[in-house]
Amino acid sequence: MSIRDRLTRLDGGDSSSPSSGDGAPGEEWVNALQRELHLAVLQEEGAFILLKENTYPIYREPAFAELREQGFDAPHLHRITEDLSPELCNLRQALFVDTETTGLAGGTGTYAFLIGIGHLELDHVVVRQYLLPDFSHEWLMLKHLDQALQGFRFTVTFNGKSFDLPLLRTRYLMNRMIPTIEDMAHFDLLHAARRLWKRRLPACDLQTLERHILGVERVQDVPGELIPHLYFEFIRRRDALLLRDVLEHNFHDIVNLALLTVRMAAICRAPLEYLEHPEEMLSLAGYLFRQKRFPEAIELLEGVLATEGANAAFRREALFLLSQAYKKQGKAEASKQRLQELMERQVLHPQVIEELAKIYEHQERDFPAARAVVEKGLAYLETIRRLDPRSDLLKYIPALQHRLRRLQRRMGKTSDGISG
Repeated sequence: MSIRDRLTRLDGGDSSSPSSGDGAPGEEWVNALQRELHLAVLQEEGAFILLKENTYPIYREPAFAELREQGFDAPHLHRITEDLSPELCNLRQALFVDTETTGLAGGTGTYAFLIGIGHLELDHVVVRQYLLPDFSHEWLMLKHLDQALQGFRFTVTFNGKSFDLPLLRTRYLMNRMIPTIEDMAHFDLLHAARRLWKRRLPACDLQTLERHILGVERVQDVPGELIPHLYFEFIRRRDALLLRDVLEHNFHDIVNLALLTVRMAAICRAPLEYLEHPEEMLSLAGYLFRQKRFPEAIELLEGVLATEGANAAFRREALFLLSQAYKKQGKAEASKQRLQELMERQVLHPQVIEELAKIYEHQERDFPAARAVVEKGLAYLETIRRLDPRSDLLKYIPALQHRLRRLQRRMGKTSDGISG
């Protein structure tokens, strides 16, 4: 029976309230949670929460063996994020965090009723899941999370920068507690994933990444939008089985977050070894270029040009970005060669025209060559004007016309000097 069918039956069934009070260890519904879901009870000062511990082997992950040989050091991970320094990037020091909440709105009225955490140990991921049996015991769950955080140097989440971490900070504040998580470094894998895979994949949500990057397909996974409803039904009815699929969903979130982090660390260390698609190489190269890491960007862009599967559009984009990376390094000749190759391929985009004209004019002082390039670009734009008077490319015409007039003046002065 599907989750939706089970909820429909519950809504149509007995609407009597659960046993009064917050419940306590020893009550039948608590015993059912321990028995049916293999949970342990954690108690302190009259409060209690539930804990589920499990492991998942990750030695089958292709990049894991090498990572373990390196002592789990992943200094190259900082290539894809500005939030981690190289000396911080040891994945044994990472705590993977994912929450299941009573809603997606955030704010003081939203609770994290299930907090999953995971870490790498030997050849597996150790996952611990803290379940809140009632809202009045929240402080104890937050205390256990805080104690766990103190054994690690940074956290890893998926969209945690926008959702999980602000929510947890709010919950600590509402309980008048000072969170360790506030001072820890944080790696949000969603943003890094977008930098790598946004161009190639239909989306960058966690399950799309699992399917396309890890080759994992979840079977009968509970839809995320049903999870808050399932928890409220549990609060109302104290039916342990309502939370079975929620715990399973959260478990796989944590495990796959760890697997994706291991894969991303390998990609950052040796991108040409682990990236197969030109879209991915271009995406990472573009990010490295924007971060002014030009040698690394150049290596990737040259890799795109050497990839057999790269189509003409990818090659054109790689050539232009490569010309700009060489320019930033002061390698005018290498930059010119890439721009000339674009011209030979009849790529007459105004940016290509302008960059090549600059090299001829300012680096080589070859004004006739610069003028010829600009005139070719203007002729191309005139053709574009006739075909599409609304083309965005037409905005480049005034700048190219101004450059042409300046070149003509400079050539005139040079000619007058020779005549004199």
